[in-house]
Amino acid sequence: MLKNTLFVKLLLIFTLPAIGILYFSTILVLDKIDTLSQVDNIQNDVKYIFATEKVIDSIQKERGYTAIYLNTKKYKDKLLKQRTLTNRVYQEFLTTISNIEKETPNSNYSVNKVQNIFHDFIKIRKSVDEDEIDSNKIIKFYTKINNLLLSTIYSIKPIKFVTNFNTKFAYIVNLLTTKEAAAVERIMTSLYIINKKISDENYQKLIQTYTIQNINIEEFLLSAQKNEIDAYSNNIKFAYEKRLNYLRKNLKEIVHSNRLALDEWWNFSSSRVDEFGKLYYLVSSEVLKLTKEIESQATKSQILSLSFLFVSFVTLISLLFVLKVIVSNQQQSFNKLKKQQNIYKVLNKINKVILKMPTRKKLYNKLLGTIVNDQNISLGLIYKVKKSQRKIMLIKGENPDNIFFKEEEPSSSIFKKAIISKKNIIKTSNIEKVSDIKEDFFKTRNFSSIAVFPIRKFEKVTALMVLYSKNKNFFDNEIEILFNKMIIDMEYALEKIDYEKTKAKQEEQLTIASYAFESNEPMIITNSEAKIINVNQAFCNVMGYEKGDILGKNPNIFRSDEHSSEFYKQMWNSILKKGTWSGEIYNKKKNGEKIPLKATITAIKEKDGSVKHYLSQYNDISEQKLKQQYLEYQATHDSLTALPNRMLLFDRIEHSINKVSRYKNYGALIFIDLDNFKTINDTLGHETGDVLLKEVSKKLQETVRKEDTLARIGGDEFIVLADFIGSDKASARNNIQILASKIKGSLNDIKIINGYENISTPSIGITLFHDSTFSVQELIKQADTAMYMSKRLGKNRISFFE
Repeated sequence: MLKNTLFVKLLLIFTLPAIGILYFSTILVLDKIDTLSQVDNIQNDVKYIFATEKVIDSIQKERGYTAIYLNTKKYKDKLLKQRTLTNRVYQEFLTTISNIEKETPNSNYSVNKVQNIFHDFIKIRKSVDEDEIDSNKIIKFYTKINNLLLSTIYSIKPIKFVTNFNTKFAYIVNLLTTKEAAAVERIMTSLYIINKKISDENYQKLIQTYTIQNINIEEFLLSAQKNEIDAYSNNIKFAYEKRLNYLRKNLKEIVHSNRLALDEWWNFSSSRVDEFGKLYYLVSSEVLKLTKEIESQATKSQILSLSFLFVSFVTLISLLFVLKVIVSNQQQSFNKLKKQQNIYKVLNKINKVILKMPTRKKLYNKLLGTIVNDQNISLGLIYKVKKSQRKIMLIKGENPDNIFFKEEEPSSSIFKKAIISKKNIIKTSNIEKVSDIKEDFFKTRNFSSIAVFPIRKFEKVTALMVLYSKNKNFFDNEIEILFNKMIIDMEYALEKIDYEKTKAKQEEQLTIASYAFESNEPMIITNSEAKIINVNQAFCNVMGYEKGDILGKNPNIFRSDEHSSEFYKQMWNSILKKGTWSGEIYNKKKNGEKIPLKATITAIKEKDGSVKHYLSQYNDISEQKLKQQYLEYQATHDSLTALPNRMLLFDRIEHSINKVSRYKNYGALIFIDLDNFKTINDTLGHETGDVLLKEVSKKLQETVRKEDTLARIGGDEFIVLADFIGSDKASARNNIQILASKIKGSLNDIKIINGYENISTPSIGITLFHDSTFSVQELIKQADTAMYMSKRLGKNRISFFE
């Protein structure tokens, strides 16, 4: 079974996404398990924060009592009680950490530094009791401990995918930071009231506490819930802020005029600090509720993920059984597509050189030689047709000596029918009866089909191209369409060859007539110093000048910006060394317009070899250039929609890969396939299908950006190439998703086609690229794979290649 390469490809196409889903389902299950584990971490974090806050609160109060005691000997009883309380809550803090570490051995709240500094408490307290330390050092020491405790809370890692908890955790930190800053403000202002003076350094630190409080309160209000904001407004803002702002603004004047007593300030600020504590406990209670909700949601999600994992596994097993059933039909479709691609390559090769063939014989030789190189074409012949009579002109694929023709043409000959009807004729049975080759030849060749394509020139059949294949079903409708395009291009090339022959004869006649200077061929004559000394009327007519405008001037006045200085340097080297130069040149007319000319410049010399004059002869080749541009356009654009075709798209993707690689940006391919298009063609006719394709092309062109490339690569398949869509993958994916959604909406807006209800919808596949890791073909394959994923998911969808 695996020897069938198509089956292997289908196996990859269908099973890889299923395996991917299975893989991501497994990841999802593991992630939910991880989320449950993190819920336990949340509970530990909440316990730790509660214990830490109690220590911080106790240290804030001990710091205040200690500093005031050093300066006034007041609050000694409160200080001693607070020391006892601090010792107790610190032991409870250590017990909490120990319990957490027993439950979760890998937990790490970084409290080593805190434990180390707590060892200095006895020494600091003794210094206070013996009055050997000042209040500034006390404030610094206690503040350092609180900052360390706060930093251990900062270091708690956020919980993945639990944004609401992380938000609450963030403004818990804001509240604790605000409370600490308010406590520092309380003691520093108290010392100012006691001492009636404050150093500039301490005053700046006091101002800094205002800023810290304002910033953290603002951040809290930005994220807090309504009940939390109401609690802040009612209990803190309206109760304290107005008076506090007044005291802050007029602090120096109030202190120096003794209008604020220590006890009054201490009670006021302590009450405010306590209200921040109450607000903290309100938020903390919300966190506990949220933790339980998260745990419940995580448990439910894990159950759903396990169910999805089971479904994915069953789906994968089912796909393996289904694939073998559909592989036969897929094999046929694959072979058909491969056949079309091969012929399309042949068509591209021929289109690249078809206009370069100077004679009909060389054109036929190149055409037939390229076609027969395809493995599906075994023999090719070109017949010259004149007055309904055929004459063999060229044979490819077999030695001509091995082919013998019938003396009399069969009555059932398909060649006469093709000449008379001017239509293609294809036969897949009894080909030895309808062919003009003797039947013995077919016994060893196993030919199964023959196709006759009439080649016309000016609507008259002038040749027949006859192709033989060993594949009975090779010449299907799609292949016939491709060959028709090839024949049309070749007919144009034949007309061009005749045109060139006629033109060459005319040029020869003009050359003969040009011995008389005043002929219809544009000419100028210069002296040896390249100053124009004569010009005929034909040149003036072509270039738009009057003779008086030109005489005495250097011919470089006709130079355009089309050519480099190197071009003119090589031209003059040829004139000086060989005495002549001939080639195509773009000159500038008087009105500034550029004109393509076939030019021949000849040096007219004296007997001694010195240059006497330069004769320049010109021929306007504007029309030829336009036809050449037309043919190049035809080779790179779709004939129905006028959109770029696959060949031009490949070239632009190559350029896009180079650009995004150079500028470190992202590009994308959007692969669009029209759902139910075959049904429209089969039921409403190809004319309606063509109308739909044109309308889709129009809608797409209105939707994509001007700098994007929109191409039709065949049938009902379109590709949009977009580059510079984002400097990182996330933004690129978002931007291309927006564009694809616009495309999907635009195509779904097509309600009526040719008077019928439109049943077609777009299935869209997208792949991103930002360097040259993948080739053009691989990128298209990725977008195609993503598109098929959209079809499998129910059509009319957008899928990314991951």
